[in-house]
Amino acid sequence: MMHRLTRHVCGLCMAGGLALAATLSVAPAHAQDTNTPDGIIYEAEFQRLWEQKGEEWTAEDKEIQDRLQALEKKFGKKPNIIHILWDDMRMGAVGSRLYTDISGYEAPNLEKMARSGLTFTRMYTEPSCTPTRVAAATGRLAVRSGMIFPIFPIHRMGLPASEVTIAEVVDDTYHTGFFEKAHFGDQEEGYVHNQGWDEAIFSLYNQFAGQMFTKDAESTGFTTAFSEDGYDKKYFIDNSFRPLNWMWTVEGFEGQKGREFSTPKTFAEYQDANKKMFQRTLEFIRKHAKSDKPFMLQWWPNLYEVADQDAMRPFSTQNGTASAESIKRMDVKIGQIMGLLKELGISENTLVIAMADNGPMVPIHPETGQNGFFRGGKNDVTEGGIRVPAFAMWPGVIEPGSVVGDIIHVSDLFNTFARIAGRYDQIPRDRVIDGIDQTALLMKGDGHSRRDYVFTYKGPKMGSIVKQQFKRHLPIGPGALAGAEFFDLYKDPREEHPLMAEFLWAWAQFDAMKARHDKQIAKFPHTPVARGEPYTGVVRLADQ
Repeated sequence: MMHRLTRHVCGLCMAGGLALAATLSVAPAHAQDTNTPDGIIYEAEFQRLWEQKGEEWTAEDKEIQDRLQALEKKFGKKPNIIHILWDDMRMGAVGSRLYTDISGYEAPNLEKMARSGLTFTRMYTEPSCTPTRVAAATGRLAVRSGMIFPIFPIHRMGLPASEVTIAEVVDDTYHTGFFEKAHFGDQEEGYVHNQGWDEAIFSLYNQFAGQMFTKDAESTGFTTAFSEDGYDKKYFIDNSFRPLNWMWTVEGFEGQKGREFSTPKTFAEYQDANKKMFQRTLEFIRKHAKSDKPFMLQWWPNLYEVADQDAMRPFSTQNGTASAESIKRMDVKIGQIMGLLKELGISENTLVIAMADNGPMVPIHPETGQNGFFRGGKNDVTEGGIRVPAFAMWPGVIEPGSVVGDIIHVSDLFNTFARIAGRYDQIPRDRVIDGIDQTALLMKGDGHSRRDYVFTYKGPKMGSIVKQQFKRHLPIGPGALAGAEFFDLYKDPREEHPLMAEFLWAWAQFDAMKARHDKQIAKFPHTPVARGEPYTGVVRLADQ
């Protein structure tokens, strides 16, 4: 099947990863903009790392490719891929009994996943939901497509059609499914089933809108003045100010018109919609388990369920909040997925990665606001906003009980999934790709990341840079000299003691990193976010 990815990819064809690309005679259109043999225009900092480590990594890629081919021969097809992405949690809240005794959460299946697989201690994301999800889907920092903040009803914006998602990269060779929270916005070109996924039930916005734009949420104080009770009693004029005609979730199949799935008016309707979407998630796995083609599944559950506290009682966790109960319920679902993979006999040929999308939403304390080690939360560039719990399991491939201290970024999953799927040649060569192939980290463990840096944007502006164990907060303060904005994350992981004089050796080095990054943007400008009338291409519930 021909898909729109062909509009964006140059004519480079590769049999495998980086090692095999060097044997090809066809040069990508932008070969002059990259020093890597695969022709991908990586972020400038990675290209500097390649200059130092490229020969070693090329040799390592040959070993990785041999292992992937051996796995395909053993199982008769390439590995299935499942990515689980939930909301609002700092690193250190779940994943071991040590963590949960402190946080008061209960997540035994995530603990089992950590024991059976791998724990990332430096998984970085973007500071909020939409940017992280876009980075995971496209392998590019969200600023590059204008998706710079969490989209709410009715922002009239969304993911541009020109972005190439991981579903488009693996298209034709994988069955692809997406269920629950996408948060790609309300533009038709950005709908999940128009961005490469075969089938999907997905939210245009986030779970907050799904449960909070209800009278139940007003009754519990999580929302104010949305319903008629909150209208101005004497001077009310504009009945279009509130987004009363909004839409939450859409069901779609590639090449078909979407159908509104649910726009809750009560908390019970919100819970019912999530229950149905999870059942479709399980059905997707069952449907494709024995297929000749592998599957790729994005299950990005809608957490948390907090708008109606009584509906979540009795509280059974030590934490004693509705958000903690939500985590416990999600963990049960993760256990169901793991059990189903085992029941169907496909667990050994399935990579599962589970992680949070950013730090907690601190303003709704005590719901989500206190979990984890670090300082800060959602919308912050401190470690508490962008360093999250993350785990990977791939029986027979990942060493059980592994812990990796290497830096990895959520955008790296794009390249890694493409590599595992044998579709690295489908990654676009006409734009900057921020993601890095981290298959070696999964297969060989600690010390095998190909990243030692992270650029983090807060909205349209860069907010911080991580390099090795060091971090610099931006923007730079007034004056000609750098301010107290440097941190050693081993010595000060909560970023409470900013330093200046001790890090003057790093001042110019961080400046140079940002200058190279900005110079590359000047050559490959950001894509404007998609804008227009919302909800086109969807049949409303009233018309079904």
